[in-house]
Amino acid sequence: MRSQTRRRFLLGTSGAALTGLAGCLGRGTTGGSGSTDGTATGETAESSFFVVSDFASAVAGDVLSVGNLVPFGQHGHGWEPGPTVQRRVLDADAFLYVGDGFQPWADRIRRNLRDDGSDVPTVEAWAGVDLLAADGDEHGDHDETHDDEHHDDEHHDDETETHDDEHHDDHETETETHDDEHHDDHESGSDDGHDDHDHGAVDPHFWLDPERAKQAVGNIEAGLTEVVPDQQETLASNADRLRDDLDSLDATYRERLSGRTRDTILVAGHNSFRYLARRYDFDVEALTGLAPDAAPTPQDVRRAQDAIAEHDVEYVLAPVFESDRAARQLVAETDATGVLPLTPVPSLTPEWNDRGWGYLDVMEQVNLPSLARALGAETE
Repeated sequence: MRSQTRRRFLLGTSGAALTGLAGCLGRGTTGGSGSTDGTATGETAESSFFVVSDFASAVAGDVLSVGNLVPFGQHGHGWEPGPTVQRRVLDADAFLYVGDGFQPWADRIRRNLRDDGSDVPTVEAWAGVDLLAADGDEHGDHDETHDDEHHDDEHHDDETETHDDEHHDDHETETETHDDEHHDDHESGSDDGHDDHDHGAVDPHFWLDPERAKQAVGNIEAGLTEVVPDQQETLASNADRLRDDLDSLDATYRERLSGRTRDTILVAGHNSFRYLARRYDFDVEALTGLAPDAAPTPQDVRRAQDAIAEHDVEYVLAPVFESDRAARQLVAETDATGVLPLTPVPSLTPEWNDRGWGYLDVMEQVNLPSLARALGAETE
């Protein structure tokens, strides 16, 4: 039950959220843009990012309600919230965000709570996750070593990393002026689908690696347990089920990609798939770097054309929430034969939402078939 003085809990993870109680595959994550019922305790949690809210909904089950702060169809990166968003956080019992520096608006809400002397503690979804450095190859990830540590589940379970505040100083001091008319309601927030900031020293897209995602599930489980400690057993059972689902997803990827005949994919968009590449031993050539708002230069296009020729690329992969114009142009001007969708799962399309899909569904039904074809593991 809710205590007389509520202790609100901030959890870390990024983006637009989805909720519901069961994905169409029935494997733990949820589909849709609403929230779980939370009929058991009446407690609520708010999230700043789709994948985080999806994981939290699976862990929460019907123990507490999970809401998504970002309007459906928007990413939550460049989007800016109105005042109702902060009120929703103040009225909630938990706030889930990816981590410092990923979403400046979420960082500002966290700082406001701290500066106002709020009793809301903070927990980052990526706490302890082994994050890739952002200062590698700007356009491609060509690490040929692919150490076994990236595939050793037990190693990852014990793996921890401290993310120094100095890596996020720029984000902590970042200020922006926003016209009041854009903040009348959070539904009026604008999001062009692009980041308007630098993520700093790390590549944030860790959730594309199921093993790293499991560590975030543990962080979310711990945070929600702080909110409703009397429901610890139920939350632990739900979290274990989700971790099992992530293990199954990992095994499915390994099986489907085991017969590949190519080692390189070309992404006609920003480079957000390095964790997938590291996990499953392939290389990524990307048109631009980490920021989705980076426009490709003529040099980028030439480099991509050369990569298609060098690696005998048949399918160009187009990130779902970015324009596919560059992908179609590359197919028209090279020996590549088609365009396939790929997504870092920042949100859902209307079609996926109508199907009740969640993170697990998109990873298996969209990303895996595209990767299998692009890597020559499947011909149909």
